[in-house]
Amino acid sequence: MSLLTIRQTVGDTLDAVRRGWPLLTIAFLVDGAFLFVFLIALQTYLPESLHKSDAIAGYALAAFGASKLLTQLGSGFISDRLGARRALIGGIALLLIADVSMLPLAHVAPWLIVGAGAIEGLGSSVTWPAVYASGDARFGTGQKGRFTALLTLASGGALLVALGGGNAVYTLLPFNVAMLGPIGAVSVSLVIATVLSIRAPSHEAEMRRELPAPGQFRAILRHPQRAMFAAIVLTEAAALGALTATYRAYGRDVLHASLTHQNALLIPAAVLGGLAVIPGGAIADRIGAKRVLVPGFAVTGICLMLLARWSDPVIVIGIAAVAGAGFGLAVPAIASTMMSLAGATGSRGGVIGWFMTMDGIGHAVGPALAGVLLALLGAQAVLIASGALFVTAAYIAMTSRLGEHAEIETIAVPSVRPDPVIGGHS
Repeated sequence: MSLLTIRQTVGDTLDAVRRGWPLLTIAFLVDGAFLFVFLIALQTYLPESLHKSDAIAGYALAAFGASKLLTQLGSGFISDRLGARRALIGGIALLLIADVSMLPLAHVAPWLIVGAGAIEGLGSSVTWPAVYASGDARFGTGQKGRFTALLTLASGGALLVALGGGNAVYTLLPFNVAMLGPIGAVSVSLVIATVLSIRAPSHEAEMRRELPAPGQFRAILRHPQRAMFAAIVLTEAAALGALTATYRAYGRDVLHASLTHQNALLIPAAVLGGLAVIPGGAIADRIGAKRVLVPGFAVTGICLMLLARWSDPVIVIGIAAVAGAGFGLAVPAIASTMMSLAGATGSRGGVIGWFMTMDGIGHAVGPALAGVLLALLGAQAVLIASGALFVTAAYIAMTSRLGEHAEIETIAVPSVRPDPVIGGHS
C-alpha cells in the first residue's frame, strides 16, 4: 500500500469521524449505559449492596431481549413513518425512562425492574435502526464501511469503559450515586439527538411516510439480495451466540486452563480483531463488502475448526489471532451491507429492523444449539459447528449477488417535508 493511499485512507476516516461524530457519540453513550446497568448495577449492586435477588438481573435481561426481538421489525417501519431523527429521540427517551425508573424501583419494588428491562428493549429496538438509517443517509456507498467500523469501535470502547470503569465505581460509590452515570450518559445522548441536528441535503432528507401495506411489506423484504443477506446475518449471529455460550467450557474442557489463563491466551485475538476493524471498513469501501465478507468469514470458520483440534498454547494463540483478525476485517462489511441494502428512505428503517431481527434470532438460536451440543458431544463439537456456520455464511455471501447493482424496492408515497437527520454536513 503506497504512502498516498495510506494518507487518503486516514483522511477519509477522519472525515467520517467529523461527519458522523454525533451518531458515534450516541452509540458510545447508549451502549455504555446499557452495559453498566445490566452487568454492574443489576448483577453487582443489586444482590451484593442492596441484598436483592440474583434472579432479577437474569429476568430483566430476558425481558429486554424478548421485547427487543418482538418489536424490532415494527419499530423499524415506524421509524420510517416518524423520520430517523424523531425515532432516535423517541427511542433514547424510552431508554432514559427505563434507566431512571430503575433507581427508585431497586429500593421500593425490585421485581418491577423486569418491566423496566422490557421498556429498555423497546427503546433499543427503536434507537438502533434510527442510528443506522441516519448513518445511511449521511454516508455514500464508498463511505459506509468506514462509518460502521467507527461505530463498532464506539461500541467496543463502551464495553471497555463500562466494565473497567464499572468495577472501579462499585468500589468507590453507592448505588444511588453510581446510577447517575448511565442516566447522565443517556441524557447527553438525548440532548445530542435533539439539539445537534443538521438538516440533511435535499436528496438525502428523511420524509414522513405512510406505513407499508401488506403487499408492499412483502415486496420490501423479499428482494433476493435482502433475503440472502438476512440468511448471512442469521447464520453469523448463530455462530457468535454459540461461541459466547461455550467460552468457559472451551477453556475448561479443551484448553484445560483457568479463566485467567484462557483470557491471556485469547487477548491477542481480541487485540488483532479490534485493530482490523478500521482497515476492514476502508477495504470494504474500496473493493466491495462481498470481497471482504467471504474471506473474513471463511478464515474465521476454518480457524475455529482448527481450535477444536489443538490445545497447545502457542498454536492456540496463533490460530485464535488469525480468527480474530479475519472477523475484525469482516465486521464493518456486515453493517455497511445492511445499510446499503436498506434502499431509499421510504423503507430504510424497516429493512434495517428486519436484518436486526434476524440477528436477534441468531443470537437466541446459537446458544440453544451450543447447549445441546455441549450436553451431547462437548465443547469441541460447538467449535466445529460454529466454524461450519461461519463457512456457510461465507458460501452464502460468495454465491449471492451482494454488491451487484439491482433495483431495490421502495415505498412510493408523496413526500411531506424534510426531517433533520443527525450527522455532519457533507
